[in-house]
Amino acid sequence: MAFASIYFDENVCTGCNYCIDVCMCDAFVAGPDKGSVPIMKYPDECWFCGCCVTLCPLKEEGAIEIVTPFRMRGAFKKTPSASSA
Repeated sequence: MAFASIYFDENVCTGCNYCIDVCMCDAFVAGPDKGSVPIMKYPDECWFCGCCVTLCPLKEEGAIEIVTPFRMRGAFKKTPSASSA
């Protein structure tokens, strides 16, 4: 069961498919039409590594984002490194 979801904004995403190219899990497939939003066909395979979001050329505009449910947000917090202590 997935704890986070990846959402595409259909009004921003251009269907460049960079997210498909960089996904190590092959969780995405291309949309049915050229330029359409990719489809997350295998959500349970997703590791939520964030590569798809990081490399999206339209990430600043909100084309793709990982949404973590509130109850899981603590699990994704960064911990201080040993050098910062």
